[in-house]
Amino acid sequence: MTDSTKQHYINGTPANGTMTPEEALEALRNAPEVNLEVEAESQDTWPVPQDLATLEAPLPPWKRGILPPALEDLAEALGGQLLVEPTAPAVAMLAAVSAVLAYRKVVVAPEPDNPGWEEVPVLWVALIGPPGSGKTPLIREATRPLWAIEQDLAEGNRRDWEDYEVNLERWQGAKRGERGEKPKPPTPRRLVVSDITPEKLGVILEANPAVLVHVDELKGLLQSWRREDRAAGRAFFMSAYHGAQHVVDRVMRGTIYLPRPQVAILGGIQPGPWHQVVRGGLSRGEDADGLLQRFTPIVLDPLPPVREPPPVPKDLLWGYEGAVIQLWEGEVPQRVRPSPEAYQLWREWRFETLQEQRNPEVPEAWRGYLSKRMGLTARIAGILSVLWGETGVISEGSMARAIHLVRGILEPHARRAWRVGQVGDISPALRLAKKLKEGVERFTRREVYRNEWGGISTTEEAGQALWLLEKAGWVLYDPATKTYWVNPRIREVRGG
Repeated sequence: MTDSTKQHYINGTPANGTMTPEEALEALRNAPEVNLEVEAESQDTWPVPQDLATLEAPLPPWKRGILPPALEDLAEALGGQLLVEPTAPAVAMLAAVSAVLAYRKVVVAPEPDNPGWEEVPVLWVALIGPPGSGKTPLIREATRPLWAIEQDLAEGNRRDWEDYEVNLERWQGAKRGERGEKPKPPTPRRLVVSDITPEKLGVILEANPAVLVHVDELKGLLQSWRREDRAAGRAFFMSAYHGAQHVVDRVMRGTIYLPRPQVAILGGIQPGPWHQVVRGGLSRGEDADGLLQRFTPIVLDPLPPVREPPPVPKDLLWGYEGAVIQLWEGEVPQRVRPSPEAYQLWREWRFETLQEQRNPEVPEAWRGYLSKRMGLTARIAGILSVLWGETGVISEGSMARAIHLVRGILEPHARRAWRVGQVGDISPALRLAKKLKEGVERFTRREVYRNEWGGISTTEEAGQALWLLEKAGWVLYDPATKTYWVNPRIREVRGG
């Protein structure tokens, strides 16, 4: 391989591609160099180019009837105002509700024949989108009722602390023989936390069954887990996803034993930082520990713009808040099981999952996801059962809703999110493809960003787009002349 070829792949392969520059070099070492000047003349020698639409499959629409009207009506209204599918606000609300049900100590027992299998209801939801895609307002409205509860808890904590200080003062002022037992500081009640250390989270979970970690930007939390001095935080969160017992050792403050800590997560993240999560999760290094597969990623796909997006009716906001408050204050089942009809659906879904999981052609990382698919289905089925007012028994309808939500909506989002994390934003490649179909035969990367073809203005963006077009068979790089040849067969591809 020539030095020019090596330099092209070092400079041209984007940092968030599926192959590192070293891997690209290794893959090309044995590839014979071709004379593109000769081969470009014969269209028959070119491969059939891939339809670029297959690089970014469309995401499925939300299906009406999965959630009760109090949540679904608001999800549709928020989607209409922010110009996104109702999926993102709906799943964000499910994450918020999951924290409330975990606090109320709801447990899902998905298999009557396996009584030892229990799932806690917490969900980890990541909304993925660029700035301005609506992540922050969606998270704000989904968590608004929980923050209202948190405010009430804070007021109660304040009163408890005032009472404690009065009682402590009385105890200190009493005679030794008349004091009685020394008053103990009150235990603060919490439901929502934001920027928090694992040590402080352990203290909170010692006194509370569960919390929602609400962060507008997940980047800081995820990156902190990569630091050596915060690695214990990563392990703590992963334990809290399953409600597994955990021990938190505090410096100079003793040890905290947590029998069943539960943490739900709801946050937003941009494609760039999300790429680091995906790349680590898809590797075979220390980051491939199942963290990626625990997240339920939702990609924010913008809808066509409208001149005046409709406002969200206040009664829909109040209806959602009332539903959450009812879950917080009203009666909820402590243990949720499937009905015989629901269990039959579950068994069929479990068999389908096992078949797919044992398919040798399934990538290892996706096989890791499949190992957690049934647990996610059980959690969602339990949440939906409680939301629909079922008293401890998951109906056939709620199980069917959960399976459809996982298979028909969440998994397409997960596949898209993983692809975004691997190859990044493909929109520059789509725009450049339209330019190439106008009749360009040969060009350099510099021409792309100097002339701003497809709105591309930087060498990095040009390299990203060209890497994807090479992958799809639209262009081929000639290291001898440092130019790209356009596949003449791209005119056979519709769209692009």
